[in-house]
Amino acid sequence: MSNNTEQFLHRNISDLEQLKAQHTAREITQQLALWEQLGEFLAPTKSALKRFLAPLFELPKLQVLLTGAGTSAFIGEAIASHLKSQSKLNITALASTDLVSNPELYLSENIPTLLVSFARSGNSPESVASVDIVDRWINQSYHLFITCNAQGELACSAKENPTRFCLQMPEPTNDQSFAMTSSYSCMYLSALDCFDTPSDSLKQQQRQLLANSAKQNIDHFVKVSSDIVQNPPERIVFLGSGTLQGNAHEAALKCMELSAGKLIASHDSSLGFRHGPKFIVNEKTLVVVFRSNDSYTQKYDDDIVKELCADNVARVLVINASSNQNTTLQLHTHSAALLDVYQGLLGVMFAQVLAFSLSLEKGLSPDNPCPSGEVNRVVQGVIIHADEKANNNG
Repeated sequence: MSNNTEQFLHRNISDLEQLKAQHTAREITQQLALWEQLGEFLAPTKSALKRFLAPLFELPKLQVLLTGAGTSAFIGEAIASHLKSQSKLNITALASTDLVSNPELYLSENIPTLLVSFARSGNSPESVASVDIVDRWINQSYHLFITCNAQGELACSAKENPTRFCLQMPEPTNDQSFAMTSSYSCMYLSALDCFDTPSDSLKQQQRQLLANSAKQNIDHFVKVSSDIVQNPPERIVFLGSGTLQGNAHEAALKCMELSAGKLIASHDSSLGFRHGPKFIVNEKTLVVVFRSNDSYTQKYDDDIVKELCADNVARVLVINASSNQNTTLQLHTHSAALLDVYQGLLGVMFAQVLAFSLSLEKGLSPDNPCPSGEVNRVVQGVIIHADEKANNNG
């Protein structure tokens, strides 16, 4: 039974239950605690994970594929370039939807491959099929499952299989709402813990800075979102450079999902936006810029902000760690010490809160914005067809 005194995103739990919004609100909010607790939660598995990964990292020509579908794919998209720059590993983000439909473009039988599968449920058809395809196509294949569902098909398949390892997330991350929120951020941080090279203390410091900044800003996220929905946009664009572009992709999907497609949301890089996609801007557009903490990269972010403000067409919001911007609407995250790969999660959290507010403004249930079932929490209707290797092995 719910505690009627509980509040999430400035709403009583009883009101949230009536709105069918309690899971989404709780799961956005619980990230504040989960980010702090994640290092301690993962500590008991660290030695076993190291024993699994260390010999793989010594394999000549090892390729590491970060995979998942939808939101899970955007984890790899956001972190791959950072991880590759920090290590000697050949790390690539590859959506499971691409891997399943075109395995011959990405797999070579003589290249040892570690497939890192991000999966909230671990039951989606593409997630399961990706594992089978890699095992058939690759002579030396290995799997790391980062999943939120201990009972999912991926997690269960790792038991007693020396080529597979399941890194289980805390139980609360198995989000019950339609849209992934805490599942996204905790799998994301866990992957950084697995592959990033800085010391454990530095990674813990970054997680703590992230959690502290989120605590300082979540009330502001709610207020800014509430102000925006007083005059709701019809289009939203999220812009980010480097690792922030992957997070911008996830931010756009959150707004599209929770508005059941009633809101058009897109993403791009700060430089790429001028090359055609800027046509989306009209007087009903909100452009959210995830401003980099890198002093060089942020020059390009600042340029597009200045240009958009000079155009005086769209509303502009900057998710910003400093205060030297002059924009029509600005949000300070007070997190200048955060690396972009961590800072991006603050932008995503803001997008989660904004999407939640927009969903309610449109009279929808954030927990299930598509009750008629055309789109589902765990994807349905996917037919996995036999591929070339399956035919040859048949």
